[in-house]
Amino acid sequence: MRAFLKKHGHVITNFFLIVCLGHYGYDQAVHTLKAGRFDFAEVAFALHNLVMLTFILIRKQHRALNQNVSEQAIALVAFFSGILFSEAKTDNPLLLSLSQGVIVFSMGLGILSFLSLGRSFGILIALREVKTGGLYKFIRHPMYFTDILWRVGMVLKNPCTVNLVIFVVSSACYVYRAMLEERFLGLQPEYREYMQKVRYRFIPLVY
Repeated sequence: MRAFLKKHGHVITNFFLIVCLGHYGYDQAVHTLKAGRFDFAEVAFALHNLVMLTFILIRKQHRALNQNVSEQAIALVAFFSGILFSEAKTDNPLLLSLSQGVIVFSMGLGILSFLSLGRSFGILIALREVKTGGLYKFIRHPMYFTDILWRVGMVLKNPCTVNLVIFVVSSACYVYRAMLEERFLGLQPEYREYMQKVRYRFIPLVY
């Protein structure tokens, strides 16, 4: 069994992710169409998910995987926490406009992040290939930044205590995940050199 998982685990994991995320995206699309509120934000979200599923299909096998279970749990919470947002849509037109703008912008950046990362995309903390081009020229974790930004849009659109707590926890997990990932990838000389060149994790000149 161990030999089988070692040989086919990557394919099995990809299939599981495609089924789960594809089902989630399909449910969201059906719900949106039935509600009669298909808009630019929904289009951007759908395109982003389509690009993500494509890169899951073609991504490279990892060269090294972080074996720390608790650290990988942080990575999973950060990534999947977005599906926990509850529907509590505001009637405030200003908040709705702001949320739509933030979501469209974040999804656009997310697609650029996928294109910059290419086949090195992964959900768990792992080493595939150190990427230094595209958005990675400016910050170390553009994908995590866009996920946090998307969550800002979701809270603006659905303002409630539960969603605010989800936002705070998931954002904290993303920041911590970035630190854990840098420690893991920092074992590679090429990544240490990259961190020397690109100083900021999420926002240029800020952090």
